[in-house]
Amino acid sequence: MAISKEQAEQLKKQLLVQVDQLPQENKEEIKEYIKGLDEAGLEAFLKQNKIKYSESGEVPGTQESAEPEKPIFQSIVDGDTPSYKIAENDKSIAILEINPLSKGHSIILPKKQVPIEKLPKSALTLAQKIAARIKKKFKPEDIKIETSAFQNYPMINIIPIYKDQQLKKEKAEESELKKLQKKLETKTRAKRPKKIKQEDTSKLPKISFRIP
Repeated sequence: MAISKEQAEQLKKQLLVQVDQLPQENKEEIKEYIKGLDEAGLEAFLKQNKIKYSESGEVPGTQESAEPEKPIFQSIVDGDTPSYKIAENDKSIAILEINPLSKGHSIILPKKQVPIEKLPKSALTLAQKIAARIKKKFKPEDIKIETSAFQNYPMINIIPIYKDQQLKKEKAEESELKKLQKKLETKTRAKRPKKIKQEDTSKLPKISFRIP
């Protein structure tokens, strides 16, 4: 049974209390992430971390293992947790931040968890590509690109800076995220078939077809 809005609020309160008891230095980041989850995202987060809950929204005590089995970003990359993907290459993906600091705030995630100093070059290339697309579409005054980590999973933040607008983390509406996704997403171009040399065409089998 899907989590209701009331259950979600109760579950978040319980989880935030438990996060406060964890030893991680990035507790505040984890708490902000939990606060920003919608009902579907929260349900996926609970399942991914094997956290059981009752229909009344009660969460049992802190798990024996403080570290989740799979970081939430790896779960996003694997498609287990929903996200708003806007671009992808062989080694990384670009998604919209669901708690953006500004309009168009995006994140680049490597497809495999690596130390932050070993982020693939293609991730940085993708970050520059998305930054250029944001600049073209939304005309920010500047764009800040910075690396950080969440649950030891590295990421690249692409943060547009707008004139007279203060950077403030706020949960974005689903409708707004979908609009931004449509404007920023890039379609993967199909590879062009190799040209066949003129002298080889006689060796090709003849194929008959019709167009319906």
